Amino acid sequence: MNEDRCVLLRLSLAILVALLVMSCSGASDPATATPSPTETEQTSVPAPRTTPIYVSTDGSDAAGDGSLGSPYRTIDHALASAQAGADIVLRGAPGVADNVYAESVRIREPNITLRSQEGEWAIIQCPANDEDIDTCVHFDVDSSGGRLQRVEVVGGYYYGVKFETRWDWGDPDDRAGASNILIEDVVIHDTGNAAIKVTPGCDDITIRRAEVYNTGLTTRPDSAEGIDNVNGDRMIVQDSYFHDIAGTGLYFKGGAMDCVVERNRIERTGTACSDDDPCGGGIFAGFDTSPEFFDLTVNPDYYESIRGVVRNNLIQKTKLAGIGLYAAQDAQIWNNTLIDTAQVAHSPIYFGITFQDWDPEAGRPPSINPVIKNNLVVQDTGLPQTCISIRYVDELGGLSALEGEPVMDHNLYYHRDADCVFTDNRPGSLLEEGTLAQWQNHINGEAHSLTANPQLGADGRLSEASPALDAGSCTGAPVDDLDGDARPQGAGCDIGADEFVMPTTFTDTLYLPLVHSRGTAFPMVAHWSLRRGPCLL
Repeated sequence: MNEDRCVLLRLSLAILVALLVMSCSGASDPATATPSPTETEQTSVPAPRTTPIYVSTDGSDAAGDGSLGSPYRTIDHALASAQAGADIVLRGAPGVADNVYAESVRIREPNITLRSQEGEWAIIQCPANDEDIDTCVHFDVDSSGGRLQRVEVVGGYYYGVKFETRWDWGDPDDRAGASNILIEDVVIHDTGNAAIKVTPGCDDITIRRAEVYNTGLTTRPDSAEGIDNVNGDRMIVQDSYFHDIAGTGLYFKGGAMDCVVERNRIERTGTACSDDDPCGGGIFAGFDTSPEFFDLTVNPDYYESIRGVVRNNLIQKTKLAGIGLYAAQDAQIWNNTLIDTAQVAHSPIYFGITFQDWDPEAGRPPSINPVIKNNLVVQDTGLPQTCISIRYVDELGGLSALEGEPVMDHNLYYHRDADCVFTDNRPGSLLEEGTLAQWQNHINGEAHSLTANPQLGADGRLSEASPALDAGSCTGAPVDDLDGDARPQGAGCDIGADEFVMPTTFTDTLYLPLVHSRGTAFPMVAHWSLRRGPCLL
């Protein structure tokens, strides 16, 4: 009987694997496939319903009709002939020998999809040193509902991708911009300034499975972020890889509300700046914005970010703070792993001050009501020992980075030279390089936090011996981890971005084909855990 059960289980597993491989290998077109329930909740961008319009470097704008057999030559020509809801498909490698479209793109109609042909890879390339080509891919003010999928965007004097707005057109009743747009499975790099620019009123932008690198080649490299979001609400950034960024990995500021940044890897930021004048943090909830970009009808106090969520991110090797909070209201910072951050200034978790152009009418509020739990901070030999710091300055009558005390607990701090120290520079609650015990007393919190070697692997994930295992709080924690594994796996939730999953030993080995897409920041790999039972598969 037991052997019969094993045969049935093996057969079921084989069927499951076959279905999995079919779904991952392009059996259905990503532009028309039904999204998962989670993705449906994250973006309501409609799938294209029209006959595709094809573009190829072997095509002709004069003689082509946009069909697969007779494609257009340029994206611009295809967009000029497209109506709202069009699906524009770019032929790419290996389907055509030349997969580079050397042109700037401006999407003007709503619900337009621009993507590579299934199984192929197209590149949209613009110079980074031509001021007349300020952006490589524009989403114009009326382009809401669009999609950019499985393409590579190179260059742009300022930006690789930009979402345009009516904010400064003069009509106070219509300041909306391009919204409800999906950027998915893309690579964006070698831009003059930031890779992605979100302007005020461009709401509900979703960016997932993107790789972003080499920003700031020509224009203000010290402020050349991976994503520069100024007052774009409900932005979602997930499952992406930001590396070798001239400025900060990404921030959402200017009063941006309800943004979620989750399951991303960010490493090597601030590459444009020297240690004498450093720049480049990991993720900033808020930063410093000119007053004219705030919506004072909903944010009269000039908070830089409101209800921002930063969770399950792995952040490494930043010159400034791994996670910074600037005039952040009700921020939620959960289950992040910070390794060797704040190498030159700030601290791994940092409360900063916004000056808002020193404008006398601006609010410059301190951060308030932050929740910071289940985070893991590791600092290497020779790096500063301060793991948390709260800034205060005397300018403008005195500005504090934080009002009240943060809600903090179940965090793990480790410095390879000596214990982490904690600093609060506010005159009314001064603490200079205090121990964890002093910090716990100072904020009346962190009762379950600890200082210990987290026993991380080279990839920043937990080992079986880590004291972070089951040491976090599950109440309010994310339901998954950096890899999408469910929390908890053990008796409690783990501290940090990774939830440790016990490896499973198989007596029978099943080899799966590698499923890989050039436009996916991380190779698509199927993995699951099988509980040990009467028989081993």
